[in-house]
Amino acid sequence: MKKRKLPIGGVQTFSDLRRDYDVYVDKTMHIYEFATRYKAVFLARPRRFGKSLLCSTIESLFRGEKELFEGLYISETDWEWKEHPIIHFEFGGNDYTVDGVDVLVKSVDEQLDRVCVTYGIVVKKSKYIEHRLSNVIIELSKKIGQVVVIIDEYDNPLFNTFDRPELNEKIREKLRGLYGVLKQSDRYLRFTFVTGVTKFAQVSAFSGFNQAFDISMNSEYCTICGITQEELETYFAPEIDAFSPEHGGKEAYLNRLKEFYNGYFFTKDKIAVYNTYGILTHFANSGDFAPFWSMSGEPSFLRKYLESKEVDVVDIESTEMSARDFGDYRDNTITLFPLLYQAGYLTIKDYDERTGSYTLDYPNVEVRQSLASFLERNYSKEENTIRKSTMTKLVGSLLDGKPEDFMGLLVPYLGRVDYSLSSKITEYYFEFAVSNIINMLGLECRNEVHTANGRMDSVIFADEYIYILEFKVDKPIEDALWQLEEKDYAQIYSDSGKKIMEIGIIFSREKRNILEWEVKE
Repeated sequence: MKKRKLPIGGVQTFSDLRRDYDVYVDKTMHIYEFATRYKAVFLARPRRFGKSLLCSTIESLFRGEKELFEGLYISETDWEWKEHPIIHFEFGGNDYTVDGVDVLVKSVDEQLDRVCVTYGIVVKKSKYIEHRLSNVIIELSKKIGQVVVIIDEYDNPLFNTFDRPELNEKIREKLRGLYGVLKQSDRYLRFTFVTGVTKFAQVSAFSGFNQAFDISMNSEYCTICGITQEELETYFAPEIDAFSPEHGGKEAYLNRLKEFYNGYFFTKDKIAVYNTYGILTHFANSGDFAPFWSMSGEPSFLRKYLESKEVDVVDIESTEMSARDFGDYRDNTITLFPLLYQAGYLTIKDYDERTGSYTLDYPNVEVRQSLASFLERNYSKEENTIRKSTMTKLVGSLLDGKPEDFMGLLVPYLGRVDYSLSSKITEYYFEFAVSNIINMLGLECRNEVHTANGRMDSVIFADEYIYILEFKVDKPIEDALWQLEEKDYAQIYSDSGKKIMEIGIIFSREKRNILEWEVKE
């Protein structure tokens, strides 16, 4: 196969993508629908999901660049290819942590300068940036017609300074004024599109701009960012055909792609998408499986949050939230689970119509491994406590069906880990510590697995082997082995064709480590 040119490395300009690259996954049907229905639209998605490219696509559309859309869905519609003046703000590239308000004002001023040059208008700088924005909108509408405003990463200035309340409040006040201008300028505006990581329903900076239609959890637009399974197999058929033989055939390869990169759900509907950056980088790297999304950079706001708040990290796995909690970002008040969802580390896994609650979990192996690695780096006593040689041995012992070797390596490692963010020294504390290590190694470990006979503490899946772990704290090893025997947990996997090993493990609260363990005969 001739290697195709894929839009890797943060290609965010629609015109460049269409002219210089071989693949564009057509999302123009969604753009047509909301751009013809609504005056203002808001979309929240995690980083590296193509929000900036979407903004650029909307910009090209409203510029009337019809030739770029040939062969795409929107080219067959009744779209009016009329040129509108564009004001496109990007708030993602600056550091607001020192002189945040000045940085914001300077950024807006510079971007308005470029708008004035592009359209040949003169609007002098003003003491108040809100006045200049208003005047630019008015002048553009007089000269050309109704204006389109695009705001990418609206919340970056807020996230960048959430740990500095006074500065955050000043930035919020300035943003409130800017967004207030948009409301006052409604008659001059054709369309407004705003993106960010967080849903803005509760953010007071938008108090003057509350008419935008939020499509973040709207079923109709659940696939507007990311790549569906159908899109993957249609647009990337050459890459799939090329790499399938290396991974056991097409079916096996597609299943592994699903496990590693798919699994993001943004509505209660069961429609999953792949992270765009991760899957494209996988193809560009000759089909190698690696956590490319997390390797592209970790969100600094998540690290700041975990460092500044009293968080029990063992509570991260499998949680429930109501619909209103997804927008639970009230200025300086951020809570853990909405933050992890918005950052892309958790996704919707189930929805209960009776209670209106959502169950959240890791999207896939890549994210599970990435978050485990993130926590290990930030909450261990030592940097890089698992060396490559140890990682290889740990994985190898599980894949080879040698629990004795695995436990022998695990005990000294646990002795070096300090999950100091957890105050709950319970069985689940140790379940989390062990599953975190397994997930970081790239294998799958599930906690609190329910069966007809009860609840298994942890289950590890390692190719031909399934390990069922029963944890007890400060109790005899016989208690753990008796529960494995009494509950007959292994029965649920009896038809899997895999070899099942059951291990009882005793932890010590005082030592925060394994005191004793035994494989059930």
